[in-house]
Amino acid sequence: MSRAKFFTNEGTIKLATFFEIPVKVHWTFGLLLAFVMYSAFMDSADWGQAMIFVGFVFVLFLCVILHEYGHAIAARKFGVKTKDIILSPIGGVARLNNMPSKPAQELVIAIAGPFVNLVIFSTLTLILWQFTGKILPENDGMQFQSPLEFLRWVNLLNMSLFVFNLIPAFPMDGGRVLRALLALKIGRVKATHLASVIGRILAVGFIAYGVYSQNLILSLIGLFIFMMAGKEYDQTKLSELVQNSKANEVMRNQFTKLQLHDGYPFVIQRYHDGEKNFVVFDITGNPIGTLPELFIKDAIDHPNDILTIGERFVSNTQNISPDMVLDDIISLMKVKGIAILPVVSDGEVQGVIDRNDIETFIRTKIG
Repeated sequence: MSRAKFFTNEGTIKLATFFEIPVKVHWTFGLLLAFVMYSAFMDSADWGQAMIFVGFVFVLFLCVILHEYGHAIAARKFGVKTKDIILSPIGGVARLNNMPSKPAQELVIAIAGPFVNLVIFSTLTLILWQFTGKILPENDGMQFQSPLEFLRWVNLLNMSLFVFNLIPAFPMDGGRVLRALLALKIGRVKATHLASVIGRILAVGFIAYGVYSQNLILSLIGLFIFMMAGKEYDQTKLSELVQNSKANEVMRNQFTKLQLHDGYPFVIQRYHDGEKNFVVFDITGNPIGTLPELFIKDAIDHPNDILTIGERFVSNTQNISPDMVLDDIISLMKVKGIAILPVVSDGEVQGVIDRNDIETFIRTKIG
């Protein structure tokens, strides 16, 4: 069969669907399994031990899947859908369509994943304590000498997942828990800023200790946390801005009103003056379409095919009100494929908003 039947656009293979949520694995996961098998055979010529070690890796990722389903099912309780769960060599991620703006809801969703690992750890602890009196591995070399020793390693694994994910730094769940708790008092943006600062301080500590102890993996984890902490803060600022800004804050009051009889040379001149997208009006002054930048560039590249606006424009537009939220405007542009929108109030066009206006507004507000 062709590759297209196996792989999605993200380079993943769909394994199964549970609770209406697809589970996918990235193709690089196969490289991890190959490396694990190679390492196992290099450390031990025992086929049995090597295959058990591979099995332990599968159990590890099963626990990761359950962890991510914890997030997804908790999110569903608040009306947030999960696109899918993707496994890769560095772990798993539940791709939520959005994150609730209410801190209490984000807190529940963030802590639900580690809670699953805590439940697994608690259950195995009770079983192991009841039958052996020992809940953690007795050796340091991951030698699975008995089924009970295998379970002890699984127990240690879930304890580690629980503790590691509660590190108060993005993108760990602990960073989101911290942000949610802070947001209850100081708001989401300030909470994200403080949580990202704390995360970066911890990240520097990881990097420094990793260098000191010659632990490359710990240093890489610290570097990853450091970068993601800043990215989370930028994303939160952007999210808050587009959700709280309205059309009348972004629109341009000065704009060219194109008529169907206008020629492309006139438009090209206005384009060179700075306007990139245009609204087309009829003789009564009502918006009837748009002229996107793509059409203008094409006219510049093919000057011998100059037409009037009426011969080539997009008869697709939609009026928006001055109090429409910027986040909804961006979504409307994406869904309708419109590059510019007229802002209309009381039947009169007050201004226009195009993609460049939005980019300029965002850049001015958050840098």
